[in-house]
Amino acid sequence: KQLTQQESLAVISRMIKTAQNDLEDSSFYYLIWGWLVFVASASNYLLRQTNYENDFLPWVILMPLGGIITGIYSYKHDRKQRVKSYVDDVMKYVIIAFLVSLFIVLFSMSKLGLATYPMVMIIYGIWLFISGGAIKFQPLVIGGIVNWALAIAAFFVEFDLQLLLLAAAVLLGYIIPGHLLKSRFKKQN
Repeated sequence: KQLTQQESLAVISRMIKTAQNDLEDSSFYYLIWGWLVFVASASNYLLRQTNYENDFLPWVILMPLGGIITGIYSYKHDRKQRVKSYVDDVMKYVIIAFLVSLFIVLFSMSKLGLATYPMVMIIYGIWLFISGGAIKFQPLVIGGIVNWALAIAAFFVEFDLQLLLLAAAVLLGYIIPGHLLKSRFKKQN
């Protein structure tokens, strides 16, 4: 059966609405992970400055918390979403590649040593650059480039400064673009 003109417009309207909702939904991920990594890296830095024995605790507490919050949010979002766009399909593969690469780097920390956080920033840069391009949002693309530049710098500094560079990377790559993305969504609606 061929769609009528009115039915075709309704389908297009639903797809546009879904794409607009995706902009807000994706801002959630950039904001939550940006803030969690920012707080964890800044706290880790501050605890190291006070010679606190377990200076890594912010990571141990915040990263699993972020995983739980993200999992619940994703589950609820996926149940509500009726129409999947091409960008949704592409982003599914991008996020899988991002997470697998990130886990490989994190599980290889003992071998990578001081190269761990620069490698993490490189992977962040790839995620930001591709996702920004996929949803046509320039601040994420720029955030990816900033992460790559900070990764290069991080290869040449001590661990404590790497923590500050990581905090700057997520501030400039995740947090600020995430707020801009949320603002863009609000203007469109």
